[in-house]
Amino acid sequence: MRFAPLLCLWSLIGYMAMPWLCRHTRTRLRIGKEDGSRLQERFGQPTQPRPPLNAPLLWLHAASVGESRAALPVIDALLKLQPTLTILVTTATLTGGQVITAHAPPYKGRLLHQFIPYDAPHLLSRFLTHWRPDGLVLIESELWPGLLCLCRRQHIPVMLLNGRLSARSARRWRLAAPLLRYLLRPCRWIMPRSHADERAFAQLGITSLLPPADLKEDAPPLSFDSTEAAHIRQQLGDRPLFVAASTHQGEEDLIVAAVQEARQQRPNLLTVIIPRHPERGAALATHFKAPRRSQHTIPHHNESLWIIDTLGEVGLFLHLAERVFIGHSLCPPGGGHNPLESLRFHRPTACGPYMQNWQDICATYATFLHRLEGQEALTQWLIKPVIPAPPPLKRTHISHDISCLILTTILSHKEK
Repeated sequence: MRFAPLLCLWSLIGYMAMPWLCRHTRTRLRIGKEDGSRLQERFGQPTQPRPPLNAPLLWLHAASVGESRAALPVIDALLKLQPTLTILVTTATLTGGQVITAHAPPYKGRLLHQFIPYDAPHLLSRFLTHWRPDGLVLIESELWPGLLCLCRRQHIPVMLLNGRLSARSARRWRLAAPLLRYLLRPCRWIMPRSHADERAFAQLGITSLLPPADLKEDAPPLSFDSTEAAHIRQQLGDRPLFVAASTHQGEEDLIVAAVQEARQQRPNLLTVIIPRHPERGAALATHFKAPRRSQHTIPHHNESLWIIDTLGEVGLFLHLAERVFIGHSLCPPGGGHNPLESLRFHRPTACGPYMQNWQDICATYATFLHRLEGQEALTQWLIKPVIPAPPPLKRTHISHDISCLILTTILSHKEK
């Protein structure tokens, strides 16, 4: 076994960081970002048994909600193409985990979820010893040194889907391009998310690149409970709903101010704010004196704001919406969130000026996506009585094609 200086250094850092990681975990538990019954998973201790070793097991890591949703069509295609395959999905967040666990029941134990251990090699070694994956699929930009070095040492093939390298990250990596190339050695191939990401990887000397494609263009519409949708519509009557989805701290004040101006001409307008992080719901409700969905409250006729701080209900409110604003785009630095989720519900959709993480998607769907420069533009957009709805979006077939490549990679590795 070759001496790996980076792995040794990272292992030392991991051991030294353990007291801090324990405190960090307790803090996350206290603020509702961890599941108290599954804390051991963060330290590499599994809470589920591994399937039989003679059956292939693929490990797929999707950090949070967006990555988990993007991975679902690939997961479906893989499990359909290979009946003996089990997929273990790890996430870093509770909300990402909920996406996977909600999707798992029809597969009867073939789709498992665990929380990703901290990137300390001694914790990850414990995880890998138990699960023994035949391959690892990473979604977007989860490039952790300990994880990649251990996969290289244990000859686990790594595949990167929706590989993302923002302009800012690319500038930083230029100073350490040899390190990035070293970390990515276990990657059999990388599918960049966009042509811009492809160029960024290539400029850093990364050569194992597939043609760019975005999994999120192949995702189905978000699911929702149609009975609950009918119940809410009955309670709200004919009030139009403006949904501000996946908002971040700082932009809710601008959104509410814009809504207050718009309500002078549309007094019946009800604004639904869905914070990207539901744990912020209590603070937002207190700040704006608004009802919260998690408290099973419904806005009265004289209330203009509703905070949706529940999990898994974005699809429900996109279905009910008259129009939608995509959060994390109104205040710098922003970056934006996925506008396709709203467009798939054929809802008029707007975003702010800071959508740099979605440049290709915004360019492709520019005809249907309204770019607003600030609070005043948002007010004017809300006042417009009629906005044409976008047509149905076509899904690609990239999930099936990439699933075939994943299976070829891991099955050929398993035969060696």
